[in-house]
Amino acid sequence: MIKNIIFDCGQVLIRYNETEIAAHYVETPEDAELLGRIAMARKYWNRFDEGTLTEADYLEQVKKELPEHLHNAVEKLVWGWIKACPMIPGMEEIVLDIKKSGKPLYLLSNFNQRLRTEPYPILKEFDALVISGEIQKVKPDRAIYDYLLTTYALHPKECIFIDDNPANIAMAESLGIKGYFFDGDAVKLRAYLENEQII
Repeated sequence: MIKNIIFDCGQVLIRYNETEIAAHYVETPEDAELLGRIAMARKYWNRFDEGTLTEADYLEQVKKELPEHLHNAVEKLVWGWIKACPMIPGMEEIVLDIKKSGKPLYLLSNFNQRLRTEPYPILKEFDALVISGEIQKVKPDRAIYDYLLTTYALHPKECIFIDDNPANIAMAESLGIKGYFFDGDAVKLRAYLENEQII
């Protein structure tokens, strides 16, 4: 029986698109594409998720790859990009309905430390947030799953994990956690959760 609901954050609760985010800080589509592609490259963002890259070091490194006219934009982006990520329609209501059902909610996310302080009121509904940048463990490394299960005394067979990355789902399932691959369709997810009597 599923007793604990575990959500990913990016592309599950909130929409994350590099070019759309960058467009908030520049004036042309060309600059948005360049800023998004360079400034939000995984070689930097993975290290943010790991908690091994400071924002100061990031700015020093990424400015070397960007034309000078985008230096001011990347400074604004690194401090404000999360505010440019909207909630995925329908997901807030699903979280609130799970909360009303009395089932514990957990977040398991590859994200930097600032997620806890950013403007997503829905995160206050979660019983616990496990954020990779805080504990220097990232999905799909087994260690971050073990951390969640051990810290909160969760039994894998009593958990479902909702994530948009097949590798993350595969690791969860290898530990006995039920996985749900989220494809961006909140209506489909709701139907599944209702069918499984989770909400």
